[in-house]
Amino acid sequence: MKGFATITIGQVASITGTVMTQFGLSYWVWQEFGKATPFSIMSILFFGAQVIFGLAAGSLVDRWPRKISLILPDIASGVLTLIALFLYTQNSLTLSFLYTMSFVNGIFSALQWPAYSVTLASMLKPDQYTKANALFSITDYGPALVAPILAGGLLGTIGLEGIMTIDLLTLTLAILINLWVSIPDIRKGKTAGKGDASASFWQDILFGFKFISQRQPLLMLLMVFLASNFFTGFANSLFSPYVLARTNNNALALGTVETFFGVGGLIGTLLLSLWVLPGRKVKALLIGIIISDIGFLIVGYFRWVPTMCIGAALGSFGGVMSNTHSQAIWQSIVPIPMQGRVFSARRFIAQALSGIPMFLSGPLVDNVLVPYFNQEIILSNLLGQGPAGAISFLMILGSVLSIAVALLAFGNYSIQHVEDLAMAKLEADSTQETMSPLS
Repeated sequence: MKGFATITIGQVASITGTVMTQFGLSYWVWQEFGKATPFSIMSILFFGAQVIFGLAAGSLVDRWPRKISLILPDIASGVLTLIALFLYTQNSLTLSFLYTMSFVNGIFSALQWPAYSVTLASMLKPDQYTKANALFSITDYGPALVAPILAGGLLGTIGLEGIMTIDLLTLTLAILINLWVSIPDIRKGKTAGKGDASASFWQDILFGFKFISQRQPLLMLLMVFLASNFFTGFANSLFSPYVLARTNNNALALGTVETFFGVGGLIGTLLLSLWVLPGRKVKALLIGIIISDIGFLIVGYFRWVPTMCIGAALGSFGGVMSNTHSQAIWQSIVPIPMQGRVFSARRFIAQALSGIPMFLSGPLVDNVLVPYFNQEIILSNLLGQGPAGAISFLMILGSVLSIAVALLAFGNYSIQHVEDLAMAKLEADSTQETMSPLS
């Protein structure tokens, strides 16, 4: 656990710098252009690259030494940040470069998630998975707590160039830590049978889908995430412009709300890393989805910044609760040498439709909803006028529909017994299953 905790510390530092840069660049884009569409385009480019290349990433993670998969995304991010820093200091930074930066970062980040998931499973015992996943959630919510308020405060002093310099330093620290920590090298070629070792790259990609499709409870659970991600995706990519629109472009207010998003996640991380909830993990997972959606309902409806902060904290707390238990379920079921391929397929399925709301949200807000919400109508009087009211409407609608999905999942037998049924299916297959993806 000590080695994995050290890796986690390095990632907290690295992601803190990255989130600070994202905050600074988001503020620059909003100040320069004042539209939601650029945020939507950057989100869809990052997301699209992550999903498409994520299928190949799973096979690479299972084949490559773990450290290559862990370090390569940080190196790529560092190079892109260095180029962005140079362009900004030369007054040559453009949306076109930021779009390219988002796409390339998406490609390399596709390696990162399965790599860290498999690294956790290979370094720890199954009974440590829930606590360890909760601990690693600090890489999401620790930076979300510190980075926005730091970036919001430092923008006026060291500027965007200073923030990107901090990002480069923290990336370097994370790379050095990953090089130093000892990580078990459990790879496909070392643990698989002969048939699996000779499997083609495309067979590897298909393997993850086959594994999931043969286990209906896992597939049904993924459908819950698929629907939830779709409904909430319309507003998620517009969170920063929403808060800025609500607060008259107040960078400190945005930093404060995002900091409380980190507070809620950090509280969830600490609680779940110290205390494992009793009962089935799937129930805690679904309750977490509902809590998160209630939080974003609060953010979307109320206009007072302190109330938005409370909603953001609830949203992130629920996110930690659902994601931690989901990850623990999957890690306890999927054999470690298969996890890269299976987890990549899992992520592709869970996020398959999320690109649609990301792509449509910006144009939908700017070209359809904003003109509607600029009129004196019931919804604009209730939620606000202009971009703030339009994004608020999407956030509330998506949260309500996502809550409905989670409530329906409570009545689904396969989902409620995913831990029992999936493990039973795995044991039943163990005498027949070879490592060949197409066997």
